[in-house]
Amino acid sequence: MMSSVDTDKILDAALDVAGARGWFALTLHDVAEHAGLPPVELERSFRTKRALLDGIADRFDREAVAAVDPDAEDPDLPAPERLFDALMTRFELLQEHRGGYSALLKAARRDPCMALGGLPRLHSAMGDVLHLSGIGTRGPIGCLRRKVLAALYVSVLNVWLDDRSEDLGPTMAALDKRLRKLDELVASSPFRTKKPRTY
Repeated sequence: MMSSVDTDKILDAALDVAGARGWFALTLHDVAEHAGLPPVELERSFRTKRALLDGIADRFDREAVAAVDPDAEDPDLPAPERLFDALMTRFELLQEHRGGYSALLKAARRDPCMALGGLPRLHSAMGDVLHLSGIGTRGPIGCLRRKVLAALYVSVLNVWLDDRSEDLGPTMAALDKRLRKLDELVASSPFRTKKPRTY
């Protein structure tokens, strides 16, 4: 059975190869060669490219949850600030393998099946972001919150793809602007409650 270190080595190699050649051109043999492993050893854990993609996404989501500052749930902070902290954590993680993640996102743009296959994961990830920000995710309202936040996140992902700055200034500005706009929409909604806004 492979160790977690070996698995990380394979996932890192996959992102490196995807960044260099693109996701569609990537093969399991390429990944094994880049990781310095026999193909049969890689295939014990990742028999297909889809399994490899799922492994990359699973690890990213785990790391994104673990990396969020506990202060992001502080109820004394405005909701936009809490969400900003949790979402920026994800963009900062993307930077660690920018080439690879960019290749995956560009591939999803071209492959509707790949994009649609990622929607349930995106929905779940936005639930994690809301939970880590101290914002409810249950019931129809919680479902709506996840969908709205997912759309917001995807729109900022498009900014991130073109953001070549070292400090991610354009990405941060876009995220802040969209979250504040969302906050204004919630504030003006006829369905808002009298309690402090938490989306």
